[in-house]
Amino acid sequence: MSKTRSYITILVLVVSAVSFLPAFADTQVIIPLGASNSANPFSLSPAVLNVKVNETVSWQNQDTGIHSVTTGKPQLGYDGRVDSGVIQAGQTFSYKFTKAGVYQYFCLFHPWMTGLVNVGDGTSVDPEIQISISTDRPSYNRGDMIQVSGQVSRFIPNEQITVWIADQKGKGIVINHIETEDGAKFSTSIPAGGSLWQAGNSYKVFAQYGSRSSVAWADITFEPELKADDKNYNIQGTGNSGTTTSLVGVTSYMSSHKKIIADSNEFVTVQTDNHIYRPGQQVKISGTIWGGMLQYLGGAKFLLTVQVSGEAGNSMAELVRVQVTDTTGNIILDQPVQVDGNGEYSIILNLPQTAVNGAYKVGAAVETKQGLLNALDASVSTKMQTLTKFVVANPSQFPVKTASGDFKIELESNSTVSGLEFKPDQKKVSFVVQGETGTKGVTLITIPKSVLSGNLQVIIDGNAQAYGSDDVIVSSETSDQTTLEINYHHSTRTIEIVGTQAAELPKSSAVPEFSSMVPIVLAVSVVSIMVLPMKTRAGLKLFHRD
Repeated sequence: MSKTRSYITILVLVVSAVSFLPAFADTQVIIPLGASNSANPFSLSPAVLNVKVNETVSWQNQDTGIHSVTTGKPQLGYDGRVDSGVIQAGQTFSYKFTKAGVYQYFCLFHPWMTGLVNVGDGTSVDPEIQISISTDRPSYNRGDMIQVSGQVSRFIPNEQITVWIADQKGKGIVINHIETEDGAKFSTSIPAGGSLWQAGNSYKVFAQYGSRSSVAWADITFEPELKADDKNYNIQGTGNSGTTTSLVGVTSYMSSHKKIIADSNEFVTVQTDNHIYRPGQQVKISGTIWGGMLQYLGGAKFLLTVQVSGEAGNSMAELVRVQVTDTTGNIILDQPVQVDGNGEYSIILNLPQTAVNGAYKVGAAVETKQGLLNALDASVSTKMQTLTKFVVANPSQFPVKTASGDFKIELESNSTVSGLEFKPDQKKVSFVVQGETGTKGVTLITIPKSVLSGNLQVIIDGNAQAYGSDDVIVSSETSDQTTLEINYHHSTRTIEIVGTQAAELPKSSAVPEFSSMVPIVLAVSVVSIMVLPMKTRAGLKLFHRD
């Protein structure tokens, strides 16, 4: 057995004398999920560090396998200066550099993992490059486009941002190399689906800006998209094929969107109760803050708080500033909102009857004390703000003649809508939507129950949208009509709404069809087509009150 192999065996069996500290050190290096896989683009984040004498560096193993931090070179071996021993999955190794010099290091178990710590005795040290990343939503179906966006703390000439996706075992399945858009922001689109994607599994979307950058990630899930002819379905109605199916053991779509919960990657969230509104309607804006934020920040010294009196005595509550701008850039709401004891906040925006049609931005930022925001690390301050959008559109009406009378179907959309028709023999209403590829579309449709009723099911391009999906909600329902909000990725799509009961046509009447009419752009111009729900922090510096 060679000396190297014997040494590795000893490392595995003997408990190292170097302690594994769970505490956060002065400078941190992440060993990300998938570092053990040589095909992944980065295994140390950052791989190159500049630190001062007596500064402590910690290596956190977020991978599933063991690693080591061993100074030297893979081809020459350990040089006798720093050796972590075995760093188990989930453990952290910390080392205080007391002497100036260049410390090259590698992993004994994965020799392609190499890094460098440059320890200087001067006072000028280049700051680590911070990076943030987000996706437009947490869950995707086959064929969806994953909209990835983020920001870097400073520009590096001739350096690209690497975005890659890894599965639960750290195996890389997609990799993209992109440029920054303006020296700071970046974005890219990645298609979901393929032989390496497994339905129901979770994935991590990583981003790193060269070897001197930290790494950022977002968690997503890949869900199977249910087909209208799937054996689990039993929907009364017809799809594009004209075959009848039916859905067993279900109720209806949800009446609201799922609540987005803040976490350690996003200290504050914001969302609206719907994604599209008419002028004059109320918009409920709500969100949460992460329960561990105060502990992470070391207390409330950076935050603006208000005193709250209750049965248990006085307590302090955080504030979140909510700002809404319309499609022309005018600020129509700018107000601090108190966070309750459950870490939640909400505020109502009353849209005027004269509200401009288009995409509206809703920003939320944790309020900080005057001048203290800049004292926070860039990666932390980025997590303390967030953004979403909604659409304002006027409804368009489509007349439908039935044996029991004349009715109107109403539509609001940020898509171009055409070809709306009611087919009573198939118990369905259908229409076509079009929009710019890579953006998100939303349509609100109100159907009189005298036209179509019962257990409604939405089918997009032949794919039945599952009950419980966040892409379709029952926005409102009365004894006379049902209003559905339907979300989708833009392209040319056929949307069908199938019911269990449908009105009869007047005798000697043809099926009402509107496909011959000129396609209409419902309320929103192409310029205002938006991505919904978009979760990006880009452009939110205006919410900070420093």
